[in-house]
Amino acid sequence: MKKSLFLLLLLSLVAFNSSAQSDRFKKNPKSGQEQKKEEAKPQAPSQAKKGATPLKDRLIYGGGAGLSFGNNTNIFLAPQVGYKVNDNWVLGAGYMYNYVKWNQIYSGNQIIPVDFENQVHGPNVFSNYSFSKFFVGSQFELLNHDVYIYNLNTLDFDIENKWTPVLFLQGGFKQDIGRKGQMLIGLRLNVLDGGDSPYSTSWAPIFQIFF
Repeated sequence: MKKSLFLLLLLSLVAFNSSAQSDRFKKNPKSGQEQKKEEAKPQAPSQAKKGATPLKDRLIYGGGAGLSFGNNTNIFLAPQVGYKVNDNWVLGAGYMYNYVKWNQIYSGNQIIPVDFENQVHGPNVFSNYSFSKFFVGSQFELLNHDVYIYNLNTLDFDIENKWTPVLFLQGGFKQDIGRKGQMLIGLRLNVLDGGDSPYSTSWAPIFQIFF
């Protein structure tokens, strides 16, 4: 009888231990290596990085150009590249080349035949800020050109080559073109206008297109 009770008690302890071991493995079905692999999975990129605008979508290309022939010849090229800091602010740079040739000039009511030729060129940087359908900004240029100086002794013109700084304050209307382009129409004022300025007047029109 005692042996039977002893065997029964031993079998009960074995069964209890087996049940406990089974429950422990059920609660932790994954090995340590599997858990490490799961923790090492790369995290999804943040929403801010997903929404960042690529560089190619922030760059716009354009500028201005002009061409005229006749008594006076004018060839004007001014390519520029802009970087859209945001939807309203554009920073950029470019280079301007302008060839001019005068066959005649107006002095009072008279037309005077002349033979003047000049090439104006140099780099520029600009900044434009837009709001609604308008924009304001500035553009700095450093231009190389010939300056014609009248010589009273020889009654003729001397030619001197110079680099002249130009600073425009500008503003006008802005029209969006496509997904990122824009067209600018307005006026600019050269606040550094002087006797050696390559521009005939301190005021100048603006007509520029960027894509």
